[in-house]
Amino acid sequence: MTSPLSLDLLDTRLKPLCDAYLGSTQTPGASIALVVGDNGYHYGYGVKSILTREPVSVHTGFNIGSCTKALVSATLASLIADGLASWDDPVTKYVPEFQLYDPWVTQQVTLRDLSANRLGLPREGLVEYGFDGSVPVLYTLAALRHTQPKYPFRDRFGYVNTGHTANAVAAGRISGKGFLATLRERILAPLGMNHSSGGAAAKDELADQAAWHCAVDGKIVTIDTVHTDMYFGGGGMVVCGADAVQWLRLHLNAGQVDGKQIVPSDALMETHQPHAAARPGKDIASLFYPGAHIGAYCLGWAASDFEGHPMVCHSGGDFGISAMTILLPKSGIAIAVYCNRSGANAMATAYAIAATLLGMPARDWDAHFAALTPTPAAMERSDSPFDASVYAGLYRHPADGELLIERVGGELHGVFKSGYRMDFRLQSLGEHRFMLKFEQAEWRASEARNQSVLAFALDSGAATKAELQFAGFSARCFSRAKA
Repeated sequence: MTSPLSLDLLDTRLKPLCDAYLGSTQTPGASIALVVGDNGYHYGYGVKSILTREPVSVHTGFNIGSCTKALVSATLASLIADGLASWDDPVTKYVPEFQLYDPWVTQQVTLRDLSANRLGLPREGLVEYGFDGSVPVLYTLAALRHTQPKYPFRDRFGYVNTGHTANAVAAGRISGKGFLATLRERILAPLGMNHSSGGAAAKDELADQAAWHCAVDGKIVTIDTVHTDMYFGGGGMVVCGADAVQWLRLHLNAGQVDGKQIVPSDALMETHQPHAAARPGKDIASLFYPGAHIGAYCLGWAASDFEGHPMVCHSGGDFGISAMTILLPKSGIAIAVYCNRSGANAMATAYAIAATLLGMPARDWDAHFAALTPTPAAMERSDSPFDASVYAGLYRHPADGELLIERVGGELHGVFKSGYRMDFRLQSLGEHRFMLKFEQAEWRASEARNQSVLAFALDSGAATKAELQFAGFSARCFSRAKA
């Protein structure tokens, strides 16, 4: 594998452009990989960690969040091309632990449905956004039976993570080797992606990794890096810049790299094909360019157009990282931007690079996407007195476990006991509604998450239910545990 070239050899405007976008968002470090005309380029920006100040290298691994989904679909495409499975196999053939709210739908769901995000499920509860990493993956797949669908099965695109995790489990069982070993055998090793790993294994396998960072009260802080198999497949891959170049070449060349067909062309290109209609400008902006004429979710990828240029892309995010991958197949351009802090920095940087290479007029992409993001309405604190004992107690949800609300002095404090670092205090909004004020940096960093509300329902003067209205997600109702 040839080492990627300096970004300056492609276009001297690109490094200053990246510096400006990443600097404006206080991003500590980033790995930027480009492929243009089958030539690979890389730029290591900044540092791995604000604590060590070690510079980012071409072999520094970055967690790529939901960009992992395309690695799952490519692995399945390779297995399917060898006749070991079919996209239209029911997932329960390989993962009988997978369960949905409707038993009939459970039996009908295929590998294709999972990879295409067409289950009709809402994003809801800890199953989707916050289980502690020690929770077994098979528990999360079975816990989906407690989430009622939002749309009819196969009706439209609806983004959820757990289906992709189920497909990763399925791929590992189809091969009999586990997902990571199968991914490595069929994709990573043939491409020479020797500095990539994922899930819990990445913690020990990759010594050169970027730390995780987020912004709290305007200050960049480090947070714990998460390595877990609990959601591996929906996220969790760690990839370096040199390896990202190979991954991008694979897709621009329809499965062939350096004269070797890694994945049969038709099999890999199936993952780029539209499967579930989406609405650019209304559905997730990082997946479907808001100004696009059409949009659809594919198999671990999203398709739309970028100012008239056909585009396949995917974003990724977690508590301390962000990532964006853009493929412009007709233009022979592919871009991957991996950042070691949370936020929209990767997306704006990737689009700025794409626009420059396509000869578009200059634009402030940060401002462009910020204007498309609704500003959460301010929630006014209520100073009216309330009886904390009415709300204190233990609440349960059959999938998400226990929610403990305790009285501490004159305040209410709480914790989702199966959640990842989800301790909070409650700030009264009046009418039995409270805003969650999280304690840990991971959750405090997100303005949207800090718009989360617990709304209590009372019976005979005592709270019986606590409905979690988590910003950007569907509501989840916890019932008070019986004494």
